[in-house]
Amino acid sequence: MRRHITDKHHASARLALLALALMLCALPATVRASADAGVSGSFMRYGSSARSLALGGAVSGIGGDAATAYWNPAGLSQLRTMELTGMSASLFADTKYNFLAFGLPTEGKGVFAFHGSFVSSGEFQGATEYMDLDNTFSEQEGIFALSYARGTSRIGWGVTFKSIQQDINGMAGTSIGADVGLYLRPDRRLSVGLSWQNALQPEITLDQYPEKLARTLRGGTVIRFWNNRFQAMLDLVKTDFMDPDFQGGLEAWPLRNIVLRGGYDTVREQSSFGAGVRYENWQIDYAHVSHDLGSTTVVSATMRFGVTDGVRLGRDRTRFSPTGNDRSVSFDISTALRGEVENWILEVRDGSGQLVRRIDELGPPPATVTWSGEDENGRLVGDGSYLATIIVIDELGQQWDHTAEVEILGFRNRTKTPIRIDISGSGN
Repeated sequence: MRRHITDKHHASARLALLALALMLCALPATVRASADAGVSGSFMRYGSSARSLALGGAVSGIGGDAATAYWNPAGLSQLRTMELTGMSASLFADTKYNFLAFGLPTEGKGVFAFHGSFVSSGEFQGATEYMDLDNTFSEQEGIFALSYARGTSRIGWGVTFKSIQQDINGMAGTSIGADVGLYLRPDRRLSVGLSWQNALQPEITLDQYPEKLARTLRGGTVIRFWNNRFQAMLDLVKTDFMDPDFQGGLEAWPLRNIVLRGGYDTVREQSSFGAGVRYENWQIDYAHVSHDLGSTTVVSATMRFGVTDGVRLGRDRTRFSPTGNDRSVSFDISTALRGEVENWILEVRDGSGQLVRRIDELGPPPATVTWSGEDENGRLVGDGSYLATIIVIDELGQQWDHTAEVEILGFRNRTKTPIRIDISGSGN
């Protein structure tokens, strides 16, 4: 791989470390918890996924999934593939919370997301200011929203239009509102998100008393290490009638398909931890949240469609024989990235992990690469299983990869003569 450490990379590293230092310095000044209860519209500030809850809600600067529209619509600008996600949680007093989101990136027309949340509470004891009543009542709230975002891998903006319904003891009201957001990623290690929730402030009238739902300003930053395998994040939050608060979280991927998370939310004075498992296009996330009223367990599921790993390596056959009818294997390469591809690499390794063939080129990869079973010197390799890995490096310097297995048969009846590799097809 033709890559060199430049002054620009050193400057990016210093920028990431400076941002992390500012995050740490900000903590002592912002650890002032403000109870969220009693401030209008608290049901609109709960969460959108087990991931966000496990991270303490510090997700304004992350981007890249459908659920991010709940916190910062600009984060949708980083969504690479179509995605469906849902969450369910059982809260205190027989309260149920559900969230569902569907994200749809388009070619050159931005990213759309349809999402909504629904809260239903059990029977509450009626009361006046002076005495308890014999009757009980229930409460339901719902949000139905459409988000839209545009941008590149380095900058994006987004907006959400939403309809809010509320029903308390038979008194119902409806209103509309809007959120706006901005996403910045000057370096692959650092991203920043800014959002104004309820910028267009909803006002709901129950019976004869109108109430404006509180607005929230959020500013979040994420520091990434080891090609996104470890992330530290911090959100500063200011809601109407509440003191400024912070939400912080850590996320680590010890294995490719397993993630661990932890966080703390001073808004609700609750700590959290969680984990997630990826299998092909599916991801299941879990969060455990501890607060004054006890604890809450949350589970969410996500299904992604298309090239979920950023790049995909397909092949037209799993077995071939250079001396038979099927003399080569064709690898089909597909990518799904928000930015441009800086360079690509194709590596073929034998069963012991030894490199036998490597192609390294600048720019995006071709649609198809053909391998006829030769090594770096043009000599045919022996029978056995081989792993082919495609690696693409995007304009931010982030690496994406995917591996496919092929098998070579029929070695003993063929002559070891050099065979030329052919690259054909158009760029992706």
